[in-house]
Amino acid sequence: MEEGLKYSPLSLSFLGDAYMSLIIRRMLLEKGDMAVGKFHKASVKYVSADSQALIYDLLMEKDILSDEEKNVMHRGKNHAHPSGRGTNFASYSKATGLESLIGYLYISGRTDRADELILIGADYVAGTEKQ
Repeated sequence: MEEGLKYSPLSLSFLGDAYMSLIIRRMLLEKGDMAVGKFHKASVKYVSADSQALIYDLLMEKDILSDEEKNVMHRGKNHAHPSGRGTNFASYSKATGLESLIGYLYISGRTDRADELILIGADYVAGTEKQ
């Protein structure tokens, strides 16, 4: 059994959310210093459930995930629970799927792959904001 699969999808999502936030915050910091409130506002653009749902769709459309990665993401999506956090359930479940994949990659020691997917998603979200 792959190391990451011994954890529930929601546990992987919990970890993936934290890791994704860290990578996004590092990316923003590397662009230059700013007030903490501005960092927070900028990071929310990338880690909101709606943005993560866009990234989920992008990764599925680009067909850049392995079958294993698709299965982990699908498993996470199917284990989401309604959040009540101001987003629709479809976006929330896709966000949970993406976070599960990121958590799975992290716990499996594949942080380079997790970083790659996060940055692909961040580039995409940044591009959609400009439109």
